[in-house]
This record gives sequence, structure tokens and C-alpha cells, in this order.
Amino acid sequence: MSLPVPERAPAQGGESRRDFLKAGFVLAGSLVLPLAWSTHAQAAGDAAGDATGDATGLAIDGEGFHEINDWVRVDPDGRTILGLSQCEVGQGVYTGLPQVLADEMDADWRRVSVEFVTGRDAYRISAANEMPQQFVGASMSVTMFYARLRTAGAQAREAFLKAGAARLGVRSTQCTTQSGRVIHRQTGRSVAYGDLLAEVAKLPLDPQPRLKPESAHTLIGEPLHKLDAPAKVSGRAEFGVDVKVPGMLYGAIKMAPTLNGKPVAVRNRDAVRRMPGVVEVVPAKDAVIVVAASWWQAKQGCDALDVQWDDGGAAPFDSEAILAQRKAALMTEQAVVATRIGNAAERLAAAHAVIEADYHTPYIVHATMEPVNATVHVREHEIDVWGPIQGQDKVRWTLAAIFKVPGEKVSVHTTFLGGSFGRKYVPDFVIHAAVASKAVGRPVKVIRSREDDIRHGFYRPCASARLRAVLGEDGYPQAMHIRVAGQSLYWSIKRDYFEKAGGWDETMLDGLYDLCYRVPNLLVDSVNVTQPIPVSFMRSVGSTSSVFFLESFVNELARAANIDALQYRRTMLRDDPLAVRVLDETAAKAGWSRKPAAGVYRGLAYCLYTGRGGAFTTYVATIAELRVIDGQAKLERVVCGIECGRAINPMLIRQMVEGGIGFALTNTFKSEITFKDGAVVQSNFSDYPLLYLAQMPKIEVVIVASDRAPQGCGEVALPPVAPAVAEALYQATGTRLRTMPLEQPLA
Repeated sequence: MSLPVPERAPAQGGESRRDFLKAGFVLAGSLVLPLAWSTHAQAAGDAAGDATGDATGLAIDGEGFHEINDWVRVDPDGRTILGLSQCEVGQGVYTGLPQVLADEMDADWRRVSVEFVTGRDAYRISAANEMPQQFVGASMSVTMFYARLRTAGAQAREAFLKAGAARLGVRSTQCTTQSGRVIHRQTGRSVAYGDLLAEVAKLPLDPQPRLKPESAHTLIGEPLHKLDAPAKVSGRAEFGVDVKVPGMLYGAIKMAPTLNGKPVAVRNRDAVRRMPGVVEVVPAKDAVIVVAASWWQAKQGCDALDVQWDDGGAAPFDSEAILAQRKAALMTEQAVVATRIGNAAERLAAAHAVIEADYHTPYIVHATMEPVNATVHVREHEIDVWGPIQGQDKVRWTLAAIFKVPGEKVSVHTTFLGGSFGRKYVPDFVIHAAVASKAVGRPVKVIRSREDDIRHGFYRPCASARLRAVLGEDGYPQAMHIRVAGQSLYWSIKRDYFEKAGGWDETMLDGLYDLCYRVPNLLVDSVNVTQPIPVSFMRSVGSTSSVFFLESFVNELARAANIDALQYRRTMLRDDPLAVRVLDETAAKAGWSRKPAAGVYRGLAYCLYTGRGGAFTTYVATIAELRVIDGQAKLERVVCGIECGRAINPMLIRQMVEGGIGFALTNTFKSEITFKDGAVVQSNFSDYPLLYLAQMPKIEVVIVASDRAPQGCGEVALPPVAPAVAEALYQATGTRLRTMPLEQPLA
């Protein structure tokens, strides 16, 4: 069988990366040899018909690198290229995942380079209620690839160990591997991996190699610096907007003034075509694209367009009406039950005193630093895509269906992503570039403006909640009813899954339907308030709303019971020792048992973050400290404790937590998308602002030691931030803030 080849973006460690991109790539398909087979995968040369290896051996590519398996290539000088199937979007996988692979392989970390790879089954995962595909999302990269990469590294190590022992004329049991060499223990003689490639090519790969004991790991667990940082600092890193391919044109896009509008006609199409540099004016389903020789010429042509728009058939809508619909849904009798334990409704109806609170969160948008963009070349029988792609297979499937080409003929080349938070999984921006390319017969890079990126995004749904509880004589809830109303994400984009679940959406009820606290009588239900608003996944998905609702309410219950917020949670979590441990270690770091300094107020929140489809569980506790000075909140410190399984790279975990807290604070105080007459009101960072650097508090991260397998980390720090801050503000001002963004000026 002739094996397909992973499409590669060149290694960041060499000077040939941009040349690699310009030269093009060999197409990859989906039928490949998995790691469990006992032969090597073939490399680029063989699929192109110019390999030096045979069908069951190890081929040599154009740079002299020998492919060991789906993830590892080594050259005769001992340089090692490790494949990265997960896009690097700032979460650190460019370092963390190769760190796992290199450790198990005993590669020389000083001589390791990383390249993006795509197109093989080894790079696909099946999780998060998605069909098997290559994508990044739901904080699952480490969880899903940890064992896979250890196996790949162990395969390579064992092959080199056997070949090295044979070269040295000794038993493999007398040898060890270290830093890219096979070493004979008794004599100290050694041979480099690069000198063993011919022998390794003849050896079968063990489908179940022996993994190293954790005590033997030298890289896993170490705070190694990011491999991609030097390239990003120097400007050598390639993002989507940096891509250049031969014959490329540029496209600027004009989208409708309303959210669901569509172009009917371009009244001055011929006049715009005659503008300097303009090649074509291309109507798309939801936009008009001006293609020109340069981006500036395309932008000038785009600004000159006179387009007749249709409103798309959706009735005009605005934020006030949407909020009113959600509030009405909190009162309806027509709710879908997700969880029923005991007789909560009856207990609440019979109670003399019920604690009740309503909470609200808005629509928000990703607003990535690098607006969505893509470069696409559509030809008669094949398509090439370059850019910041979060879902490689999603792009393949989409373009294959639109342009009637086989999926294996759609080649995707991944660059670094300048932010995504889920946005660059949706391939609408790739479609625009493909439509433009098809029209002009050349590669076209389409870059969306910041304004259109915000006004025509895919939004995190808004939500409202009503929580009601009856407290027992001990002050703890004996019965609780949680109702959430809002636009269901799954109803909008995964209708079959929504209906299969019985008409409720787990993303809307994250951490609620599977409540971690001990409540003997519990009712959790929801109401789907449909809207003509495009929604999709955003960092932390529904947890940024649901945990705000729950943890704010738990703080209110603790206050009503006159019980310390930490002790209140410890008691309700007493059946989960790990949860209690995370709370205790976080509290110890924050000095919770000591009275805060004069004028400093603090709040606590907790989250048991469960990955989509139950892929992982991560424990997070957050304590926020602040002052209120002249009516403005000054954030002083945030202490975050996290138990996310074995820490592959503590530095990456700290950075993800720090970045997540900054992202969450922006949402807590600033982020809100509003609508008027069917259009998004906000347009840029002037009216959709970010947290300023001066407003960022000191952050202290407590990584709780764990013997569990690595769990998710990228999104988990966000949910507890808002309720912890809201509680601290209540302590400072006596006012309960139950709506995000919090109506509190920030110093």
C-alpha cells in the first residue's frame, strides 16, 4: 500500500521554514498506518514517487530526515523533528506535547525542532461530542495525546536501542538511551541515533512498547521554556497574515450591516473593477469580496462598494427584547428537566423561607488579536489552504462539499494562530478565501477587518438563571432548584445531540446538571430561548455563565447561614477529598485564615471543570482580593489553585492560568455584545475593550501535586474568577452584583 504523507509546516528551529511554505507540500490522505502496526510509515518522497526506501522500510525526505513513525523524524546528524498535530494558539502545546514525545524517546532536547503535521489518522481524536477529526478544542490536547505520544516516543527509543545494541555487539538489556544516544552501561561506549538510521529502517515498530517509569522521566515535569517564543519575539514565526505563496492576490471583504444580511447586488461593480490593482469583485453568499494585487488596493475597493443588502429574513432584534424573553423563560412552567434528585420542588413549595436570586450573562465574542484570515488556492481537482486553522478536518470536509472535490484533495497547512478561543474552528473565513480564489483562478488571501470580525462572529450565548434554595437548621441547602434560560449552543449547532439528550444542552448547564456539591433534593432544568444569532464554542463555553450563577449563589447561601465561605464549601464537598485538598491549599496560599489588610476584601469560588463528554476533570479554586478606592475597584491579587493531573510543564500551567484569569477579568468587567435592529452594536476595541495591563492583579498559582494522568488546563481557570470577584465586591460595598459584566468601575 502506498502511504500518504503528513502535510508539514517547516520546523521552527531552521532557517528554511518560509522557503518550505513557498515550495508547497505533498498532499496527505486519511488512510494511514497507525502506530499499532509493525512497520514504519513512509515519508514524503515515497508518496511523491521519489523515495529511497521500500514499501515497508523507512524513507528519506528531501532534507535527509528519516521518518521513524507518524511523529518522529531524525537526520544523520542527530537532529530530531517532532510532529505537532495540535495547533499552537498560545496554550503551549508547541512545547508541552513535544516534551512528552522527546522524554519518552530520550531525544536530545537541545537538538529538537517542531513542525505542524496534519492529514493522518494518528492526529485525529474522537471526543467532545465530535466525530473523529483533527482539531484543537475543549482543553483536550494533553489528555488525548499524552499516552499516544508516549507510545510513539517509546517506539522510537526501543528501535534505536535494539539497533544500537546490535551495532555495539551487546545485548539491548545491557544498554540504555540518553540524549539521543545508545549507551553500553558496562563500558560507556555509545552510538548516536543519527548513526543508526539504516539499521532502524529494517526493524519493525513494537505496537505496545515498554514505557519508561515516571521516575526515569527527565523532561516531563520540568518547567521548560516555550520553544516557539524566540521565533515569535524575533518575528520569524509564521501566522496566517504572514503567508505568501507564488501568484497570490489579496481579498478584502464587505459584510452586511445586519447580522444575517445577504448581498443582492453590487450597484457599482464595474466601477470598482476599474480601480487601481483591482482584479475582481466577487459576490459570496453573505458578503462581497474585492480581490486586488495588494491588501490596500483591495481595502480601497471594498470601501468604495455600493451594495444592495437583504436583511436575511430574520426579524429585527435587540438586546432588551432578548433579555426580556430570558426573564420570562425563568417563570415558565415549560422547562426541560436535566437532573431530578429527591423532591426539590415540593420542599421549596412547602418552605417558609426560600433564598432566591437571578443572574444574567451577555453574549460575548472571541475578538482575537489576529482577525480571521485564510489563503486558499482552488484548482480543478485540488485545493490548498494556508492559515490559522483550528479544525483541519472541518476545513477539508467543508471545502470538499462546496467544490465537489475528494476530501483527500483538500490540503491544509497550519500556521501559528494569533488567538482563537474557538473562533478559528468555524471555517466561514476559509470559505470566503476559497470563493474568491475560485473566481480568479489564483491563490487569494482574505483578511477580515476587526469591525467585521466582531460584528459577524460566532458568539458565546447569553444566559439567565434563577436559583432557589431552602436551608436546613445547619445552614446547608436541603433543597435547590436551578433554572437556566438562554439560547442553546447545541440546539443551534448540534441539534441531533440536543434532541438525543431530551431537549436540554449540557453546555448551558455545565457544572449544574452534574452538581459537585452535596444537595439531597435537587432540580435542574432549562429553557431554550431561540434567537437568529450565530453561536459557537468559546473558551470555557457555558461554564463562564453557569459557574458564575452557582458560585455566586453558594456565596449568598454561606452569608445567609453565617458560615465562612471556605468552610461552607468544604462541608458540601466532604465526599471529595481532592476537592477539599485543592480548597485548603489555595486558602493556605492566600492566607485565608488571617484577616486581610485594612481596606482589602476577598471572595472565594470553586469549580470542578469536566471536559466535554467527560474527557477529563480538573479542580480549580480561586480567591480574589481587591480594594475599592474613590468608587473604583482595584484588583490586588488572585490566588488560583489547580489540580490538573500530572504537570507536564509547570511553567505552561502557570502561564495558562495567568492568561485565563486575565481573559476572565476582561469578561467579568468589560465584555458584552449588544444588538440593535438586528445588528451588533460593538465594532472594535474602542467599544469592546480589553483589560488594561495596569488593571491586571498579581497572580499566584498553586499547582496541586497529583498522581492522576494529565487533565485539561487551557480553559479551566476562567469560570471561578467572576464569582470570586463579585463576592469580594460585595464584601467591600455591600451590593450584590448578579449581572455580567459587573457594573463596577475598575481602576
